[in-house]
Amino acid sequence: MAFNGLRLEYALDGSLNYVAWKDRMEAILEDNGLKEFIDQEIQKPASTNAQELAKWRSVWRGGDR
Repeated sequence: MAFNGLRLEYALDGSLNYVAWKDRMEAILEDNGLKEFIDQEIQKPASTNAQELAKWRSVWRGGDR
């Protein structure tokens, strides 16, 4: 298992501790002023225009960098 810097007690262990892990991660994000990034929703455009969809994808994926 890879260690990402969080204490091992906060590690996700599949469905065994998901709810506790999720609550703890939200608290950590909120404490660090980052919770807004997981609470945002970027609406997919209703248009089928390829340029608009490409622009939406680039904005949507920008959060994964």
